[in-house]
Amino acid sequence: MSVVAVGAVRSCGVTTLTLALAATWPSSRRVLLAELDPAGGTLAAASGWPPEPGLVSLAAAARRGSDPELVWEHCHELADGTAVLAGPGSADQARSALGMLTGLLGRLGELDADVLVDCGRLAGASPNPVLSDADRVVLAARPRLVDLHALASFLETYPGLRQDPCLVLVGDGPYRDQEVAEALGVEVAARLPWDPDAATSLVSVPASARELRVAPLVRAARTLADQLSVDKTRTDTQERAETPPAAPSRIRVMRAWRADPAARSTNGSAPEEVSR
Repeated sequence: MSVVAVGAVRSCGVTTLTLALAATWPSSRRVLLAELDPAGGTLAAASGWPPEPGLVSLAAAARRGSDPELVWEHCHELADGTAVLAGPGSADQARSALGMLTGLLGRLGELDADVLVDCGRLAGASPNPVLSDADRVVLAARPRLVDLHALASFLETYPGLRQDPCLVLVGDGPYRDQEVAEALGVEVAARLPWDPDAATSLVSVPASARELRVAPLVRAARTLADQLSVDKTRTDTQERAETPPAAPSRIRVMRAWRADPAARSTNGSAPEEVSR
């Protein structure tokens, strides 16, 4: 089983992406969606769940022990039965709970489940232990120059990841996947479409339901979930981390990259957070 951390440098639908992955994760594998955004969660409000159980109640329970199995006692469920550890709406409460749960959250990989972590918006100056220790890191970004510049800066300055992240482009933009991959030196694993109706429905309707299973967002997320759920050994991950390929500075490449003025307009926008 593995921990997959999902985040973004600029807000572009991290919760929607994590939710879509959880909803389409292979049914043969148990999955937990953990909403660990320091800015606060949105899933409880979007789903009509009460404030507890959730991240705050888990933090209180963890004072008596740091067994990761405690997580299951503080989860809600999506329509398809997927367990969700929901974050509080308050940023202050979220940051306080996360600070109290550092030890337990560092052991999520011990659970007999694949854990999909919504890390929210990332800041290079504040290392995220879940992000740093995850088996896989998925970064979301709009394929637009300002967002890609911000991502390039983050990738250059972040204190360290156990492996190279993969990138998911969200919405339309003037750049092709291969262009972005070459400029940033990271794999573009998928492009998720702008599909606000499906994004809103995922909190209450199973992805397998007739009205959702052929939705563009769900179809793209299912393909990405199948790709991410394939096991890779920690040895392979560590070898890549220890012997990174030589590459030019991402920031220097991005500064030299100029968009075609005629292509700067876009045909769509990225899905926002579930309740933002």
